Amino acid sequence: MPRNIAIILSILVLTGFVTPAAADSPRIGIEVNSSFWVTIYEEVENGLVQPGSGDAAADHASGFNFKLGRIALTFESPDRKIEALVRLRLEERTDVISFWGAYHAAPWLGAYIGQMKIPSTAEVLAPDHLIDFLSRTTFGRNVGDFSLSRTPYISSIMSAKSYDRDLGIALKGRFPLGEIPFARYFIMVSNGIGANRYIGGDTSEEFIYTNSFGDFYYGARLEIAPSPIIALGTHLSMNKHDNMTLGDRGPVYDIDRRVWTADSRIELPTGLRLEGFYGVGSMDDFLESQNYRFDYSGWGIWAVQPLLDGMFELCFRYDTFTHEYNNDGNDTSQNDLTAGINYRPSEYLRLQLNYAFKQTMNEYEEDLSDNILYLNAQFIFDAFLME
Repeated sequence: MPRNIAIILSILVLTGFVTPAAADSPRIGIEVNSSFWVTIYEEVENGLVQPGSGDAAADHASGFNFKLGRIALTFESPDRKIEALVRLRLEERTDVISFWGAYHAAPWLGAYIGQMKIPSTAEVLAPDHLIDFLSRTTFGRNVGDFSLSRTPYISSIMSAKSYDRDLGIALKGRFPLGEIPFARYFIMVSNGIGANRYIGGDTSEEFIYTNSFGDFYYGARLEIAPSPIIALGTHLSMNKHDNMTLGDRGPVYDIDRRVWTADSRIELPTGLRLEGFYGVGSMDDFLESQNYRFDYSGWGIWAVQPLLDGMFELCFRYDTFTHEYNNDGNDTSQNDLTAGINYRPSEYLRLQLNYAFKQTMNEYEEDLSDNILYLNAQFIFDAFLME
């Protein structure tokens, strides 16, 4: 059904069937963006051989990837107090990734309900088509999953990817100081198990069958921008479910996830933009007779220098992600140094070329070669169908 909706919307736009409405009509918009990756050269050291012939397996990869596809409809009432969005994910499989409605009582108070991104760092909350590099930092790619329900250990929900989204209610707003937002806040209470997974019971049996009243995800983010050149942000969350069941026959499961982060952004008059973050998280889960303790942390810093009126951007980033199981003293750190160049010949197209130097530090395992050179071709489109 979502794929059929996407096809119908595309036909309406291309044929011009949808026309502008009167000034007192609601605003309806469409957004489309996609990313196509070309893996030019990736090291994949593996040591595998073909049985029989003894031929060594290829230790490099190259190819094409439909990395991301999004199509969204937006709605605003004539008085701009009611807002809604539905966004479909087209890669991997077609389904609804974001779907929410909002009531804006004032600039400092908006109430949301639905499936949406949870509070996180500025990097994670940025739309996919606006991030500076082909992919987010290692911490950024994992913090949503580890804040919600995905597990790094073998379990019934090990592969439960969150897409940084959950179903719940939220309050958002900003307190302006002239034209500069002095402060913005985001508070959310949600299921705590990720996108497209719900808590049901007998009346609506879903991914989680039972949980205790009040056992939810609680998250908050505060961002302060005292001037046009600097912004400071922080977020924290807790996701606690005791003795929940994944089905009417179990298993019985405890989740206790906590994380906090701090981030900053500086934009100099020369156009140079500097960003960075630091974050610490933990999970203390209990499944059947086993307690799983997982601690992680990460930080990153990057610089973006626009050239030729922003048509080109030079980008450099260093980030690290460290984790440890059950306080065993054996840390594993993923350290990445990424250099890239962005080229935007049109407002509808952006090309990104990145080279990532990867290093895995572990006391007991060797660092396998896994550097990568890859290209992203990104198409972006948005327009109002009715305004």
